[in-house]
Amino acid sequence: MPSSLAERITKGWYGGAFWLHFLRPLSALFFLITVVRKFLYQRGFKKSYHSPIPVIVVGNITVGGAGKSPLVSYLVKQLQGLGYAPGVVSRGYGATNDLSEATLVSHDSLPSEVGDEPLMLKRKLNCAVAVSPNRAKAIELLLSQGCDIVVADDGLQHLAMARDIEICVFDSQRLWGNGRLLPSGPLRESLSALKRVDYLVFNGGLPSREIAPLTSWLRAPCIGMHLKPENLVSLSGGESKPLHDFKGQRVNAIAGIGNPERFFNTLESQDILVERFPFVDHHDFQISDFKGLNDEPIIMTEKDAVKCRSLSVDKNINNAWYLPVDAQLDDNLAQQIVSDLKESGRLT
Repeated sequence: MPSSLAERITKGWYGGAFWLHFLRPLSALFFLITVVRKFLYQRGFKKSYHSPIPVIVVGNITVGGAGKSPLVSYLVKQLQGLGYAPGVVSRGYGATNDLSEATLVSHDSLPSEVGDEPLMLKRKLNCAVAVSPNRAKAIELLLSQGCDIVVADDGLQHLAMARDIEICVFDSQRLWGNGRLLPSGPLRESLSALKRVDYLVFNGGLPSREIAPLTSWLRAPCIGMHLKPENLVSLSGGESKPLHDFKGQRVNAIAGIGNPERFFNTLESQDILVERFPFVDHHDFQISDFKGLNDEPIIMTEKDAVKCRSLSVDKNINNAWYLPVDAQLDDNLAQQIVSDLKESGRLT
């Protein structure tokens, strides 16, 4: 796959590319814009929507995937197990339809209508999922569905939505790259923003050496998260098989996510011979993307599958599968959050 400018910049952020120093004046401008924006909200010149039910934001301060959606899925399931009725709100990134009015995601929605991640979550979870760039409208829609807790998939920088709990997710392999703000680094906010968050979750486990300098001023507990691969599922539906059934076999691995290497490494850890096909995050798959592949099985991520299924990839290419993952945390984060919300009087 040809490397785009975005891919080259991303590699530079995490690889220490020297030429990124030339972008530092733009990072200074970005910093100024974020400071002014926060000031406007803090002083009331711009208003934040305050939900009548608790809002838990799962986001990050770095560009690209860190494992937010698996954590959202984990929280929803855990909260349901505690007797609550959570709903999910999302911006609907990747949708080409107008989402100015909030939309409820259904199992039959198209990625172009609601975005790939919200559709994946809807098909994975038994809860209401609402999408709109205007999160207030999305929350109001969840209220009409009887939800009593909101879990926001992304939105840590969406100051127009007030929140009760902030969870910042990092990829424990990439962390914060070169530690600089956009565009000379991957940070949407400076690391000092971590002072305000309630929990830090590290996808891939706690990188104790790297986070040790932060613990002196962090108030947020640090929690390790691991993504456990589940059984592969056929894109044609119904059939599933254990990942180890492909041990020693060569496969075409497709990944249009923030960190494709994590997905490829997961497959290789099962002694699968991987032919890598990375795409940019939220890639708009076309059937032409699969032309020219060899006859080996295709394995892709669950997020990519919602788009490829709508292309009827399974009808054009035999032996196509996707790999669901299940988030496992070192601590009972959901129970801790419920305790926090009860202590603040937001839950009874």
